[in-house]
Amino acid sequence: MPTTAAGAVRLAREREQLVRDGFCIVPGVLDAGMLGSLRRESSALLDRLTDDEKRIQGGQGAWQPIPLTPAVFAELISWPRALAALADLGFDAVRYLSGFIISREPRTKAAYWHQDWMYWDEPESADPLPVKVFLMYYLVDTSPANGCLRVIPGSHRRRYPQHEYDGHGTDIRYEDPDTSIKYADAAGQIDVPITAGDLLIGDSRVLHAPRANATDQRRMVLTMWYLPRWADLSERMQASYSAGHSAPVADVPPGTVERLLPLLPRYSGTVEPAVTNRRPGKYLKLT
Repeated sequence: MPTTAAGAVRLAREREQLVRDGFCIVPGVLDAGMLGSLRRESSALLDRLTDDEKRIQGGQGAWQPIPLTPAVFAELISWPRALAALADLGFDAVRYLSGFIISREPRTKAAYWHQDWMYWDEPESADPLPVKVFLMYYLVDTSPANGCLRVIPGSHRRRYPQHEYDGHGTDIRYEDPDTSIKYADAAGQIDVPITAGDLLIGDSRVLHAPRANATDQRRMVLTMWYLPRWADLSERMQASYSAGHSAPVADVPPGTVERLLPLLPRYSGTVEPAVTNRRPGKYLKLT
């Protein structure tokens, strides 16, 4: 369907915001039927977590990896409206990495500030366009009351004190949100409320942290990781993602393998992979 004049203006605005602020919102990507299926299956997986598992996960929130079965999850990986949204933003060489079901359980506190770029020693770290993006599908309407995202706009290109904090998989998960500065509100932050079914696209370099869930209802989000510019990456980066982040295709529901295979990162060269480093260095501006 041809893009209308109003649609073209919206797309230009979304791309500008993604490049400038590090995130944008695309409305109406999931329909009601898909939302209902994802809510049901995601809740079932989260319900399997034990209290000990939730305690180990700490301030990161309760989470489970997104599986390829039930079929609705495999369908979401190659969801046509999401891929079309990325293409509309100028990203048509997309590869899928991984995904997680993440919950702010009822009456849980805010999470810690972090960014999710893992290759800060590579020149791609300074690219104006994102190299790796998160696609967040909130399964309920989300506001500051039940744990919407906090973001520091522009922090994907400029350095902030929160860049010095350690991220996932470290002891930051067990610090007290009431006293740790790593969980506290930050200068320049904004709230990003969102309607269920809309799609939040974010640059992996941008600083973000969920608010507390002060309600009695679970707040779920599906966070999925994609490389939107596979063809633009150096061989070092392609080797890294191909070796360590490609999704398996075993046990994929019938009829979905053909849709998933083109989305997997594949590299057949001999260049050594890039070395991971989550702490920003010379490629992140000081001001």
